[in-house]
Amino acid sequence: MWQSPQTIIELLKRNVTDFTDREAVVSVQYRTSDWVRQSWQEVDESSDRVACGLAAIGVRPGQKVAFLLTNSIECYQIYLGIHKLGAVFVPINVRLVPREVSYIIENSDADFIVSGAEFLGQVDEIREQLQVKKIVGLEKAGIELPEWALSFAELINNDGKVPSVTINHDDVADILYTSGTTGLPKGVVLTEGNKVACGKLMGASFDFSRLHYGAPTVQNVFPFFTSSGCSSVVMMWLYYGFRVVLEAEFDVTSTLETMAREKSTGYGGAPAMFIFLLSHPKFKEFDTSGLNMLISGAAAMPGEVIRKLDAAWPGINIFNLYALTEAGTGGTTLSAADAQRKIGSVGHPLTPDQELRIVNNDGKDMPVGEIGQIVLRGPNIMKEYYKNPQATAETLRDGWLYTGDMGYCDSEGYLFYTDRSKDMIVRGGNNVYSVEVESVVYEHPAVKQCAVIAKPHPQLGEDILAFVVLKDGETLTAEELYNFTIDKLADYKRPRDIRFVDALPLNPTGKMDKKRIRAELLDA
Repeated sequence: MWQSPQTIIELLKRNVTDFTDREAVVSVQYRTSDWVRQSWQEVDESSDRVACGLAAIGVRPGQKVAFLLTNSIECYQIYLGIHKLGAVFVPINVRLVPREVSYIIENSDADFIVSGAEFLGQVDEIREQLQVKKIVGLEKAGIELPEWALSFAELINNDGKVPSVTINHDDVADILYTSGTTGLPKGVVLTEGNKVACGKLMGASFDFSRLHYGAPTVQNVFPFFTSSGCSSVVMMWLYYGFRVVLEAEFDVTSTLETMAREKSTGYGGAPAMFIFLLSHPKFKEFDTSGLNMLISGAAAMPGEVIRKLDAAWPGINIFNLYALTEAGTGGTTLSAADAQRKIGSVGHPLTPDQELRIVNNDGKDMPVGEIGQIVLRGPNIMKEYYKNPQATAETLRDGWLYTGDMGYCDSEGYLFYTDRSKDMIVRGGNNVYSVEVESVVYEHPAVKQCAVIAKPHPQLGEDILAFVVLKDGETLTAEELYNFTIDKLADYKRPRDIRFVDALPLNPTGKMDKKRIRAELLDA
């Protein structure tokens, strides 16, 4: 009798039963950087060995395992191995400095650390102040493990007999830390049920089916330590059983080569990544004819970029995603059918269980077309912020997740994301939303990247500042770009301060890192 899987490992076991020998994952091996492939059966067996090894060093149900590793096939093995023991996965951004790593390990009450060899130096700087029981290091060619780190190669050298563990739908699965753009990072607690719902809802909204024939190949480069990597992509992969190709890092040439080699049918990335792909001088030389779907996440997709993608891949299905870590990672999706009709929108709530409202500061519904805060509810919404009841109470109210993001819905219920409330620019009493200004700037054919932020103004309070990166070989003056916006934006929305820079900082998911932009460029 068919039964709906309720936990992460039940999803895996269903795929092992149904798709035993189907190729499940293609990625590089951390130790050698060689591309490797595993079937569902092999994924199951390799994660069994991880689970067995972790159990041998004392990992038990409910204990937290901190994770520091770049994209590799070991990410899948370790993630599943941790969950086979009923333990909790705590990923950490490998770009963080030791003090930031220490905060997450201590705040999460992590009992164990699993880290790539190249990040053990960061761990060593804080090791004596940590209360962890054991630290496991993954070997990397040319890097010697310190004596205080257990060898991952030795840990997985076992018979793969996993201890019997009972895992329930409401058990904690992951604690994912937010980027900290509004203060110290907060630990988003997601249950097994939240994770399963994420895979189901997101995949359904992208028109995925659980195919026994002709399964798609989805390529992406989202870092595994992000919610996009270890929630969105992994949970859809587990739920629908397709083939996933995980790139080690984003490199335009390598990405296009991988698309051609693996005959990828879908690609997921942030808007900036698509811009870089389209700007590659030899873009047309790569055979990417197998692509039939593009998924844009991590930031609002400018309308002009959607038009350019459709021109590059005529007839391709383009999905625009709005998602949050706190929503596990749910939100909304603009379907491919509406990509051109509703340019600028991020669509409807995820099918079938996500719900969305637009509210004012008092939690009252805003009329159609008026901007307010986006609130969500559904089975994918986080349980809480870890050890932070005040932030939990502020964010989860009456069953709804208050996102802190601003937007409005049109008469057909389509969401138009405008900005994070903290990024709203109040210019002389007028609210200006950076996404709207950025979308217009992107329409200029010479513009490659753009980020709009607020800057202090002695009379207006705040004014609009645009940082712009030009395409290779292009020239443009600030006056020319300003004149370009005159018939596209109201006077108070036009950026009067336009500064050209060589590059703009991105965070690991490919989104413009406006915190760094403010810190590094605003006063320059």
